[in-house]
Amino acid sequence: MISYTYQTGLANFGNTCFMNSAIQILCNTPGFADYILNDIYQFDINLINPQGSNGEIIQSFAYLIKELKSRKQLCIIANLFKKTFSKFYNIYYGNEQHDAAEFLLQLLDAINEDVNLIKKKPYLIMPSSKGREDLVVAIEQWDVHSQRNQSIITQLFQAQFKSKIECPNCKNMSITFDPYMIIQLPLTTQKSEKGIVYYLLDDQYKQKQMTLSVFKNYNFEWIQNEIRNQLRTQALIFNLSNKVKNYEIRPEDDIQYLKQQLLHSKLLVRPMQFQEIQIPYNYRCYTLITHTNPEFFNLTEIITIIFDFRTKIFEIYDFIEKNYSQQFQCQFDLFLESNSQETEQQCYFCHKQYCKFCELKKCQHSLKYYNNCISQPNFQLNIIVKWYGQGVPQIYNTEASIFLMQDKNEQFPINKTSLTIYDCLNFQQQQQQLDENNSWYCNQCNQHVQGIKQLLLYSTPQILIIQLKRFKSSDNISQKIKNNIFVKFPHILNMSKYVTNLNLPNDYLNGNNKNELKYKLYGVINHYGELYEGHYNSLIKNLEDQKWYCYDDSQVKEIQVQDIITQHAYVLCYERQN
Repeated sequence: MISYTYQTGLANFGNTCFMNSAIQILCNTPGFADYILNDIYQFDINLINPQGSNGEIIQSFAYLIKELKSRKQLCIIANLFKKTFSKFYNIYYGNEQHDAAEFLLQLLDAINEDVNLIKKKPYLIMPSSKGREDLVVAIEQWDVHSQRNQSIITQLFQAQFKSKIECPNCKNMSITFDPYMIIQLPLTTQKSEKGIVYYLLDDQYKQKQMTLSVFKNYNFEWIQNEIRNQLRTQALIFNLSNKVKNYEIRPEDDIQYLKQQLLHSKLLVRPMQFQEIQIPYNYRCYTLITHTNPEFFNLTEIITIIFDFRTKIFEIYDFIEKNYSQQFQCQFDLFLESNSQETEQQCYFCHKQYCKFCELKKCQHSLKYYNNCISQPNFQLNIIVKWYGQGVPQIYNTEASIFLMQDKNEQFPINKTSLTIYDCLNFQQQQQQLDENNSWYCNQCNQHVQGIKQLLLYSTPQILIIQLKRFKSSDNISQKIKNNIFVKFPHILNMSKYVTNLNLPNDYLNGNNKNELKYKLYGVINHYGELYEGHYNSLIKNLEDQKWYCYDDSQVKEIQVQDIITQHAYVLCYERQN
């Protein structure tokens, strides 16, 4: 009967904390630990793989894992394993400090080669995308990978990136689906001049700030399509507006014009509601809706709602009552914004001069009736919802509009002292332009260009390993600078919004996602200090007793759940819940 009163640690025998922390993680990785402890690996050892170690690494590693799980000692020394591993990866000879994430990746790669069921790897040509559907190309490219790699590592730890590179000159695009075992997330709060900020709205006017990277003076039609791709839905409504007026922007208007408009307005993007999508195109009436107080001071940004041209005015009243009365909690009347507010021109609706707002009483007239009154091109129906009575807000929903206008140039809506893992995932999937030293050869232009690259997650594995890229090169090539920013990460990580092969619903904002892809945290590797003078330990949920422990070389102690999320996190390990 195994006792769980103590856990076995690994002695540090000369800067081996990087190795110890990674080994303890794998020792408690669901599915993988059982594969070792139950000797299943013995049936898979590949003795003829020239890229393997003739089974030496997996045998030495398995012996070490079994020692740790036997709990016969409080601490053991992994010198035999280190010697074996260094025989094939001589960078680990000696007592120098190394990167725990790099070691973990190399160890998994070494085990993959040692238990690879493919005895002789065939030479295969990777199929080209050639404008074909992602699903077809992804399956074909994974099949090529599987014909060379079949092991417990590919089953548990590997999935596919979707890598896109576009020529900025001729729009030629290359798409590949590359395998990965670890996701490296950049940590940044830097401002970007090569992007625009837009605001994603829900039906209660709550806003989520989003960023779209733009590397050329594209037109607004291109920007709309890119936002649709980013949100993975075609059913979107765009408004360029503020709390004063709605600004017209045409598909051919370029990014410079848009940026000028964004100095005094916001680009608002709203997923279409189901009832809007159902309206036939020929019957769609794009109607501005503006909420005001009794003095006609706008309470919200102006947005567009799609009604059926045949909709009666009394039905508009019912719509407002149903969708907004709970938020405003007072009475309302409807008005139409006039075309003759400060001119002698006759109002389209009441035919008076200097008319600002025409009262829109409950009646049987349809929207088409009022739309036919308009003779001016591009004049859009603007229904004013005037709220009055007790409880009219001075400014509605300001707390929900989290991000102020002066923040518009930030890459992400973040506090400079902290990030969330979702901020990092968002940034990692942004388009980036290659620099001159990493140019890409365009086979249509027949020249090297600074391509626009985007790295997306096409799929995620059973065991998801995330590295927070805390280290970057400095002016001194031999040194790296550490970013100590606090990255907040959840115990349950929802990856639904970041995987491209999921059919996500339009409801991007509120998390009511039926296709949830959730991961449960089971391990964290922490790093303290600088890269070559620092220290690693690991916080792990033990497989046997399901308690959390801090494995700090030879010292192991139980910890509380609230002690897991710290600013020292470097590698995060998650298991898929389903």
